Amino acid sequence: MKPLLAIMPPFWPKTPPLGIGYLQAFLAKNNIDCDILDLNNIFYNLASGGLKKSWLVSCNAFLEENIFDLIQKNYPEEFKKVVDKILGYEIAGFSCFKSNIHSTLRLARLLKSRNRDIKIIFGGPEIARQFFKAPGRFPEDIKNTADFIIAGEGEKSLLDLVQLRKLDKLRIFDELSSLNDLPFPVYKGVDINLYPRKNSISILFSRGCIRKCRFCSERLLYKKFKIRHVESVIEEIQYHRSKNKTDSFVFHDSLINGDLEKLEELCDKMIKCFGSVKWEAQIAVHNSMPLALFKKMKKSGCYNLFVGLESGCTRTLKNMNKGFTPQNAVNFFKKLNAAGLFFGVSVIIGYPGETEADFRESMDFIIKNKPLIPKIEQVNPFTYYDGTTADKKADKNALKRLDIFIKEIKSNGFKYTNAFLGNLMEKTA
Repeated sequence: MKPLLAIMPPFWPKTPPLGIGYLQAFLAKNNIDCDILDLNNIFYNLASGGLKKSWLVSCNAFLEENIFDLIQKNYPEEFKKVVDKILGYEIAGFSCFKSNIHSTLRLARLLKSRNRDIKIIFGGPEIARQFFKAPGRFPEDIKNTADFIIAGEGEKSLLDLVQLRKLDKLRIFDELSSLNDLPFPVYKGVDINLYPRKNSISILFSRGCIRKCRFCSERLLYKKFKIRHVESVIEEIQYHRSKNKTDSFVFHDSLINGDLEKLEELCDKMIKCFGSVKWEAQIAVHNSMPLALFKKMKKSGCYNLFVGLESGCTRTLKNMNKGFTPQNAVNFFKKLNAAGLFFGVSVIIGYPGETEADFRESMDFIIKNKPLIPKIEQVNPFTYYDGTTADKKADKNALKRLDIFIKEIKSNGFKYTNAFLGNLMEKTA
């Protein structure tokens, strides 16, 4: 029963999908051949310039709701071809995100209408979100369409289903005990050259998070923090450098510095094996991270970091459970600058309970520390995510304050990317 793993649009189209890459590699290690079909990449490459531009807009609700009809109408031959291909498999697993759940459901229903015996598996972050939204009670459209539903890490559950073991419809957070033996993705059967971000690939050092920020849904994707063997990461980098001529690596960890000893070991091995490797990652403000480690990160090739600051207000940071103070952030920024590391910070406006004074304190902190902050990477009003412990309602003045904040960072000459100002706000047209 050779399975197929697929991902529907719209999704980030620039690099191969990391999640199903890991699933394919894990099945291969267990002597199960598995194909990947990236429909997101197929139809993005066929799309017009205008549609491609829309594809890259975050939280584009209009596109999310209409992409299935668009690709079916505009590319009927290609659409029929991929549907016929999927129908040639007995098992089809789909990686579900909030952005593509609508199109995934549409395709799965079409497949079922053509072949009632095909087994449909749904997994991915959106399935976890739906689990937390109403624990154990998935929406009828998901429950009635999928034969099997996997919430959380998918390797063990998918292997069981393919090997016809433990065939419960719902598999909830059945995780690997560690990542020590987890093989890295090689994307067998996938042409890496078909992806727009040439010579760059996604990579993973760890899963989970050591922090418990109240607003963050990403920490809910895994039950515990786990980290890979450094040797495996080095082997993965070497593989892609050699086979795919990759010269840039994007770590998709929630935080690259969840284990400082392992991070230092990784930097040391990068320096020893390659001299330096271009890489970027997300990093958390860490009070005890030494300057020497920042310098090793720079020497190993780190060229960009994303720092989840979120606020410069003491009270708001405490309410968020961020685990640091504004002064801790200043000290952290000073070390990043001393090591010559470029970074940008994200900011949340209107966090529940934020007062006008809190907002002004946060904004004043950021403006005051402009010499230490190379870039404002992302600014958004507070958004509630299912399963988190934050209050569901943002401050009613969040949008007004967002406008004020954006005007201030522009007038004070901060570097920023316009597309990331309010990029998590839903677009309906």
